[in-house]
Amino acid sequence: MSKLNLKDIMIPAAALVFICGISTALLAATNELTKEPIALSEEQTQEESMMSVLPKETADYRAISPKNDPSQCYEAYDKDGNVIAYAISSSSKGYGGTVKVMTGINAENGEILAVRVYDNSDETPGLGAKTSDEKFSGQFGGASAPKGFTVSKDADKNPEKQPVDAVTGATISSRAVIKAVNEAVEIYSKITGGER
Repeated sequence: MSKLNLKDIMIPAAALVFICGISTALLAATNELTKEPIALSEEQTQEESMMSVLPKETADYRAISPKNDPSQCYEAYDKDGNVIAYAISSSSKGYGGTVKVMTGINAENGEILAVRVYDNSDETPGLGAKTSDEKFSGQFGGASAPKGFTVSKDADKNPEKQPVDAVTGATISSRAVIKAVNEAVEIYSKITGGER
């Protein structure tokens, strides 16, 4: 058996340290180069979602900050400057990760105008990802649920909440969307002082 000397250990170790250092530098450079485009893309997706849940009469909008709430909220105005709706971005933990939802709410009566799931990319394709389909999210439009919503199979446990049919095979993801919509309804109540 041959004896290992210091040179036989140091050369491969130095090569490994060098390769790791180059790999780390390349990953850091890639992260820095893609950070801004990713942020711009996310911002654009959120703005598109916001516009899709607001009424067509929306002439302008501005970001607002509800009291002690980190959610992103927008006030929509008609051409005369009257507040006509709110778009509220909220999120909840789904099956595979965070589900982001934009909810449009009529300023006058608290009716849900539309719900758009704008990020459920971590959910199971073909199951949880279907929460962004109109068949599911369309159930909220036109509803007025001051106490919130619940999955239909939980309606007996939450009789004060309006039932919504879950996506088949994706109850956890469906509950995440419902939780995010309920959060938006609560934020709307804070903004308006509970008035409807």
